[in-house]
Amino acid sequence: MAERTNRYYHLDLINDHCDGKYDMPVIRRQDVRPTEILLPFNLARTCKRKDVGVHFFLDDYQFERVWRRPGKYIEMLAQFPFVLSPGFSLYTDMPLAMKMWNNWRRQFVAEYWQRNGLTVVPTVMWAEERTFQFCFDGIEPGGTIAVSTQGPAMSKRGREFWKKGMREAMRRLNPTTILHYGKPLDFDFGDTNVVYFDNIILKQIRP
Repeated sequence: MAERTNRYYHLDLINDHCDGKYDMPVIRRQDVRPTEILLPFNLARTCKRKDVGVHFFLDDYQFERVWRRPGKYIEMLAQFPFVLSPGFSLYTDMPLAMKMWNNWRRQFVAEYWQRNGLTVVPTVMWAEERTFQFCFDGIEPGGTIAVSTQGPAMSKRGREFWKKGMREAMRRLNPTTILHYGKPLDFDFGDTNVVYFDNIILKQIRP
């Protein structure tokens, strides 16, 4: 295969440590101390505060660049205590293959960053029930994960999908801590430590 094609798909960077039927890259369990605020990635370069975690709960176009050049952002992100894996979208109206591809891209960037010294919290995402066949693969159970209700909270159908997926995530991943971004929904997390982040607070951050 041509060298340029290898670089385009990052085939030269893929680690053999994959998991599941679809070879999702593995994100190692890393316990983190939650910060007061989660900073959106698009403010990370200019924000003077470095005592915050970095999230990617943004429109995809604002962080597509981390897929194209994942190594470029390692030095910048290393200034922060931890970073969430980039949340490439899994919309219910996407073809299943696109959802699998976006899930693979999220896992790949997270694994690559971990391999290069960053502390990465896996962002766990799902859509309808058939995405459960791959969306939890490669996430080592028993650590800290991040979830968001930012989109699902907007509709009854979205809330139902979210709760069903959250129950599956709890069963498969058995997290010790959940970083929860967005509006809380009526859900029983049991004894798991849940840290809530309100996206309105982020408007108070100034670079």
